[in-house]
Amino acid sequence: MKVLNKLAVLFAMSVMPFLVFADNDPTAPLGYQAPSQAKKVTTQRLPNLNAILCSSDNRCSAVMNGRSLTAGQSISGYVISAINDSSVTLKRGERRWSLTVFNEQVVQ
Repeated sequence: MKVLNKLAVLFAMSVMPFLVFADNDPTAPLGYQAPSQAKKVTTQRLPNLNAILCSSDNRCSAVMNGRSLTAGQSISGYVISAINDSSVTLKRGERRWSLTVFNEQVVQ
């Protein structure tokens, strides 16, 4: 009988840790919900604006990440919407970014 009691106690103690796991953290503040494991959002860096080149008839192109690009072309998921003598405007979805260069880098 003593052996049976010891086995029952040993069994109960070995199963007990699995029964104790809670669905949530009992030490968390009231109303706290752990953030769900959302999809990992990948962000793309803005391209580097190396230079802006403008011709005598005010047509400009931009050198970005070492590539010469004009308005309407895309780079790294961004579309170049406008290029003027001092800045380049990029668009992605509904958002816009304006990249500028120092005056020494503008070539006319």
